[in-house]
Amino acid sequence: MNKQKKSCIYYRDRKTHNFVKFVLFLSGVCLSLIITRGVYAQGNMHLGSLKIHPLFSISESYDDNIFDTPDSKVSDLITTYSPGLNLSLPIRAMKSEVNFSYLASFFEYGKNPDQSHTDQFIDGTFKTLFPGGLDITLKNRFEDTEQPQTFDYIFGQIIQRTRREANYFTTTVALTNYFARFDPGLYYSNSDYTYKTFEGSDYNEQKIGARVSYKLFTKINTLAEFTMGRTDYDTGSLNSNFYESSIGAQFKETAKTTGNFKIGYRIRDYEDEELDQFGGVVFSLESKTRLTALTDISVLLRRSQEEVIYFTRDVGNYYDLNSLYLTLSRKLTSKLEANLSGYYQLQDYPAGSTDENIQDISTWGFRTTLNYKIQKWLSADLSYWHEDRSSDFGRKKNVMAFTIKAFF
Repeated sequence: MNKQKKSCIYYRDRKTHNFVKFVLFLSGVCLSLIITRGVYAQGNMHLGSLKIHPLFSISESYDDNIFDTPDSKVSDLITTYSPGLNLSLPIRAMKSEVNFSYLASFFEYGKNPDQSHTDQFIDGTFKTLFPGGLDITLKNRFEDTEQPQTFDYIFGQIIQRTRREANYFTTTVALTNYFARFDPGLYYSNSDYTYKTFEGSDYNEQKIGARVSYKLFTKINTLAEFTMGRTDYDTGSLNSNFYESSIGAQFKETAKTTGNFKIGYRIRDYEDEELDQFGGVVFSLESKTRLTALTDISVLLRRSQEEVIYFTRDVGNYYDLNSLYLTLSRKLTSKLEANLSGYYQLQDYPAGSTDENIQDISTWGFRTTLNYKIQKWLSADLSYWHEDRSSDFGRKKNVMAFTIKAFF
């Protein structure tokens, strides 16, 4: 399936935009009534057992390359408003809890208003604990997001903006305290992706898996996982089954370090015989170490094989992804914290059917952030982000942002 390219157009769902603003306005009125009725205490709003946490952030950022082009950069000032609401309801008689959250982000571009758009996120969770240690968790997340037009780093063309709706459902069943040393668990996920612009891109992915951990020592668990799943596209041309098995270890609250390590093997098998089955070693290492009472360092090292949804025979249908992330956090004062993170990614594309290798794509970058806690419920962030991507159509990007966040 060849990648579809269309001319850049102006797309914005004003009805949805105005409807969300109207809903948020009504929510604000309701919350004001709740406060005036005297149910606001200690920074929390509640109606009986229902806990209500409104949140809001506003950000002003400067992006020197909003279309990610290698040259002829276009810069802009972007204002982002992000109101939201979290609801939590404990059901003590059932040892259960229900959570719901909603977040909207309004992106307003100063010099390029046609790029303005709205993203929405809705989350719901139900968790219950049965006698004997049986723990069941149901989660659902819906995303309605828009990707502004951007420059494709493989094909070297501007891709038109597109809106995507995604729904993720997961359920987890665990027996955390039933056995003395074993903690078995099962999980299932169902994800739907719908694209409003690119025809034939919609797909569904389902996974089912099992995980067993064994308490080897007081602070160290060994674990084994197996996952199988299927991906189905509307066109049927990229339908596939995939399998992954792994083993590893988990470090729990050792003297200074917590984390886990996993290594395994992944296979993806396509129904179309013209597409290459691919597989390889996958691993991940995550750790957080407390260097001093005020300083932490986190490490994430990962290798995986990723599918190329839009491909040509020159590119192939998968690539190897190698990633390294490092984060250093330092508490400067009781209210001021600094974070410095750096990362490196390498996308390795095997030869396509023409036996011509596409240039490997390497990306490195860093982000530095200062966070000031003004009040328990109010904070401010100042950040700078730089990224440099090397490919046939590489590019550089710099983003500076100032954000104020309030969470009640």
